[in-house]
Amino acid sequence: MNGRGQMVKKMMAAPTIQAAQTPRASGDASFASQCLGEFLSRVQRVDPHPAVLDLGVLCGANIAFLGAKGCRVSVESLPAALPETAARPQIPGKESAIPISPLGYPPESFSGVLAWDAISRMPVADAGHFVATLWRLLMDGGVVLAFFPGGPGHPGGSAGRYRILAEDRLIVEPAPKHTLSVPTASFQNRDIYTLFSRFDVVRLSQLKSGTREVLVAKTRRPVKA
Repeated sequence: MNGRGQMVKKMMAAPTIQAAQTPRASGDASFASQCLGEFLSRVQRVDPHPAVLDLGVLCGANIAFLGAKGCRVSVESLPAALPETAARPQIPGKESAIPISPLGYPPESFSGVLAWDAISRMPVADAGHFVATLWRLLMDGGVVLAFFPGGPGHPGGSAGRYRILAEDRLIVEPAPKHTLSVPTASFQNRDIYTLFSRFDVVRLSQLKSGTREVLVAKTRRPVKA
């Protein structure tokens, strides 16, 4: 089977997108996560004291929450938290084209990566290279949790800070004023599957807001003779 045929087969076999329907109290800006609990369960199966890489805006509450679960957390605030002085001149129509810092960790350093919406704020081509880096950083069985704000083909709003409220609940707070707020790129669902073609898609859910929440796992596939 050629490469295109394999991709079509993978997409057909991928989990059906499910809409999150959990109600919330009036005025409550939090939302139900369909994947965070599974993320925590899987990283703890890889390592009882898992190393987790957080790519969101620094949040002490998240570090405390994950630490209470036995996680060792490293934070690389990328790209929403890049200082404004690091921004290169914007190109019309490419406002999301921001510099991507290399992650200087050895291969297989982490059991999980909380990407939040960082990947969605990179140009599609750069995002592919970045996801390949995450593959190398993950241990076998490791997982990535990522969000793609806005419905398919529609860019989301400016970056915020994801804060964990519980294993199944999150809230997106305004990013600190000193951070560079970058709008999301426009990712179709097929773009998301292509980005994570080397991973197994555990779940992809669409929230009422249109945001896609995706959990993927790194699994070693047998090499064909």
